[in-house]
Amino acid sequence: HRLDLDGKNQRRLVAGVGSSILLDFHFREEGVYWADKHTGVIYKATLRGAHKQVIMHISGLAVDWIWNSVYWTSQEKGKIKRMDLNGKNERTLLRHLTQPSSVVVDPINRFLFWLSGGMTRSIQRSDATGQMKTTLIKIAEQLKALSIDREAKRLFWVQFGLQGESAIASCDYNGNALHFIDQPLQSQSLGISVFLEHIYYTDAASRVIKQVNKYTGGEPLDVNIKRMAKPPTDIKVVHPLNQPQADSLSPFPGCRVCQCSEGFALNKQGTYCEDVNECAHWNHGCSLGCENIPGSYFCTCPKGYALLPDRKTCQEIIPCEGNMTECGQGCLTTDEGYVCVCPEGSILQEDGQSCTGCSSADTGGCSQLCTPVTPSRWQCGCLSGYQLHQDGKRCIATGPPPYLLVANLVDVRRINPDGTEDQTLVEEPRGTIIALDYDPVQNNVYFASTSRKTIERIDLNGGSRDIVVSEDLNSPEGLAIDWVHRRMYWTDKSQSAIDCSTLVGLNRETIVSKGLEKPRGIAVHPLAKKLFWTDIGAQPVVESASLEGKARSVIASTNLVSPSGLAIDFTEDRLFWCDQQRGLVETAALDGSDRRILLENQVGRPFDLAVFEDSLWISDREHQQLRSVHKRTGNKLQHIHGNMVQPASIVVVHPLAKPGADVCLHLNGGCPQVCESKLGFAHCSCLSQYILSADGKSCLPADMVSGNSAPLKNQMICRAYHSISHSNQMLCVYTYICFQMFPSLSDQNECYSLRCDVNAQCLLHSGSPTCSCLEGFIGDGQLCVDIDECQLGTHNCKKNTECQNTLGKYLCKCQAGYQSNGQTCQALLTVTTRHHNSNSVESCPSTHESYCLYEGVCFYFPEMESYACK
Repeated sequence: HRLDLDGKNQRRLVAGVGSSILLDFHFREEGVYWADKHTGVIYKATLRGAHKQVIMHISGLAVDWIWNSVYWTSQEKGKIKRMDLNGKNERTLLRHLTQPSSVVVDPINRFLFWLSGGMTRSIQRSDATGQMKTTLIKIAEQLKALSIDREAKRLFWVQFGLQGESAIASCDYNGNALHFIDQPLQSQSLGISVFLEHIYYTDAASRVIKQVNKYTGGEPLDVNIKRMAKPPTDIKVVHPLNQPQADSLSPFPGCRVCQCSEGFALNKQGTYCEDVNECAHWNHGCSLGCENIPGSYFCTCPKGYALLPDRKTCQEIIPCEGNMTECGQGCLTTDEGYVCVCPEGSILQEDGQSCTGCSSADTGGCSQLCTPVTPSRWQCGCLSGYQLHQDGKRCIATGPPPYLLVANLVDVRRINPDGTEDQTLVEEPRGTIIALDYDPVQNNVYFASTSRKTIERIDLNGGSRDIVVSEDLNSPEGLAIDWVHRRMYWTDKSQSAIDCSTLVGLNRETIVSKGLEKPRGIAVHPLAKKLFWTDIGAQPVVESASLEGKARSVIASTNLVSPSGLAIDFTEDRLFWCDQQRGLVETAALDGSDRRILLENQVGRPFDLAVFEDSLWISDREHQQLRSVHKRTGNKLQHIHGNMVQPASIVVVHPLAKPGADVCLHLNGGCPQVCESKLGFAHCSCLSQYILSADGKSCLPADMVSGNSAPLKNQMICRAYHSISHSNQMLCVYTYICFQMFPSLSDQNECYSLRCDVNAQCLLHSGSPTCSCLEGFIGDGQLCVDIDECQLGTHNCKKNTECQNTLGKYLCKCQAGYQSNGQTCQALLTVTTRHHNSNSVESCPSTHESYCLYEGVCFYFPEMESYACK
C-alpha cells in the first residue's frame, strides 16, 4: 500500500505479497523491492512490470540507489550478500555473522549497517564491500527494526527490555551520541522509517501507522484514520530527501585526492579501499610468523617461543630464576633482565610479572565475557540480561536496582548495596535470626531463628509470618532455597545434620549426617544440581554433594579454622567462603580447583557473603558492619553500613541474582493469559483474538478494541507447569492448568486473589472461584501435597516392574535384568558371537547407542533383522 504522510490517498500498489515481508524502494527508478521471509523470494515491481529472484533465508533488505545494488541479510546462515538490480552478479560480502538482520545502506558514505543477535546483541557496520567490519554498540535489550537518517547521519532502532519496556533509540554512525525515547510499543513485529523530524512506525496490533517526533518522542499520532485490512509489517517513507544523489559516481564524493585509512589501499579501479596484506611484504618486522587481519597484522611464534615486549621478536622460553616466582609460563631474557611469558591471549603488564588478557586471571578487566581480537587486544562482552558499561569492561544488570537482605540477630533488614535506605522487614527482639534466603518465584523471605527453633517465611511485599518448620530444630544456622526444584535446605549444628523439605516444610528428610560435626553455612546451585556447605568442627572443611546428599566431594580442607558463610557467583560458577577466626575470604571453582585468597586480615570476623555483578558483600561481626569489595581483585574495600546489632546472613535480591527461576509458576507471573519466564522476568502476552493492554496487566478482546462489542465465546487458557523429581533420572512432569475465560476478566483476577497452590487449579463453580488440587495431589487447594501412589499401592505397575513416585505422578520402571518393549518388561537376551560367523554380525548404528542397558554391547543380525545385547 501507499498513502500520504497525512494519511490520505491510501491505495494498494501490489496484491498478494504475503504476511511477512521486508521492504525498500528505488526513487529514481520508481521501483519497489520487497522480500517474503517465509518463501525466501525477493520481488521487484516498477511501471514496466514485476520480477522476482529466489533467495532463501532473508532477514533484512536494502536497496543501493546510487550503485544499483540490492543487499540482504541471512539470519540463519550468518551472511550478508549483494547483487545487481537486474538479479545478476550475486556475491557474499560478509560471513560468520551472528544472526544478522535489518540491513540498511548509506551509498554516499559507502556504509552498511545491520543488527546482530545472539547472546550479545549489537549494531555493526562495514563498508559497502564488506571490509572494515566493526561493532558500533552492544545492547542487552532485544533489537528490532533498524532505520537510517542519512541527512543527520544517525541510526534509529527499536529495543525491548526484559520487563517488556520498549524504547526508540538512536546513535551516530560511530555508535556515539546515544539518544533514547521511551515509547510504549505493543508489537514486536514492526518497521520504522525516519523522515525529517519524525519517525514513522507500524503497529500490527492496532493496524495503523504511527508518527512520533524523533527528538522528543511523546504521544504518537495515528497517520491513517481507517484501520488497515491486515497488520502492517514494514514501512518506508518515499521522498528524494531519503535517497539523495551523490555529486558524482565517485565513492569519495567531494574528494580531490582520495586516501584510505592505514592498513588499506585503493583498488585498481579506484572505487573502494581494500585491505593491505602486510604479511605478504618483507617490511612487517616479525622475526618468525606473521598473521594478517583487516587493516593490520600481528606477529606469531612457534611453540616454545614467545614474543618480546616489542611484539615482533620471538625468543625461546626459559625457566625463571631469582624472584620471578609469579611467572607461571616461563621467562624471556631482555636487556633489562628477565620478563614473564604470558599465556596466549594476554599481554605483560608494566610490572614485568603479571599478565592481563582473556587467558589471565583478571580476564582482561572484563566483568563477564572476554573475546580475543588479536594476541594483544581483546573485547569485553556481557551475558544475557546484563549491559556493558560505558567503560567497556563492567557488566551492569538490567531491570530494577538490586538490594540486600541482612539477618541482624534481632531483625531482618532490607538495605541498598551502598548501605542507604535501611528498612526493617521482620522484628524479633528476643530472637536470634542468623540464617536467611529468599525465593524469587513466590517472592518470599525465609529465615531461621535459633532461639525460637523455627524456620519462617514472609512475603517481601508485606504480609503475615508463616512458620514452615518448627519440630526437631535445635540450631539452624544455615539456610538455602532451591528456587528451581522448589526445595529448602538447612544446617543444624547441634544435630550435626543437613535436612531438606519442600518450601512449605513437607516431605522432610535428613540428606547428610555421616561425618558431619558442626555444619554452618550452606548454599545451593540448582542449575549445577549441587549443594555446598561448611563444617566448623574439629576438622573444618568446605564440602559439596548432589541435591540428594550423594556424591560428596571436599572443596577445601587445609588452612581452615572456622569456615562460616558461603556464596556462589552464578555468572562465573565460582564459590566464595569466609573464615571467622582467620579473618579470611577465599574463592575457588565449584570443584575446588583454582583456590585463591581474596582478603586476609582486612575484615575482622567475616560471617557470611553475597555476590552479584562485580561486588562481594561481607558481614563483619567484630565491627557490627557490612563491607563490600571487588569480587575478583579484592580491591576497593568499603564500609557500607554500620549501626548493626550483629549482621549474619546476606542475600542479594534481583531477578538475575538467582538464574533459572520460573516466575510464571506463581500466579502466572501476574500475566492475564500467557506467561513466559525470561531471565527472572515474566513476559506477558495474549492468545489470538486478544490484545495486551498498555499496562500489560490485562488482555482485551480484539473485537472490543476495534469497537465491536459482540459477546465473547468461552475460551480455555492453559498454562504448563512442570516439576522435577529427585531420582537418578531427572524427569520433567508437565501439568496443564486451564482457566475458563468469560466476557468479564474479573473472574480470573479473583482466582489470583485466592493464592492457589502451585499444584492446584482455579475452577469456577456457579461463578465463584475455588482452588482444587491437581490430579496426583491432595489438600485444600491452597496447600497441595503429592500423593505417593507407590507407597499406597494405588499404582498399576505390572509384573517385573517397580513403581517410582514422582511429583503428581508415578513411573513404572523395569527391574534389573529386564527391558521394556513398549508394553511389558522382558528378560534381557544375552548373545554371544560364537554361534554366528563374522559376516552375519554387525555393529549397531548410531541410532541404537542407548539400546543396551548396563553398559551392554549392541549387535545387529542382518539375517534375522533384529538387535541384541551382550
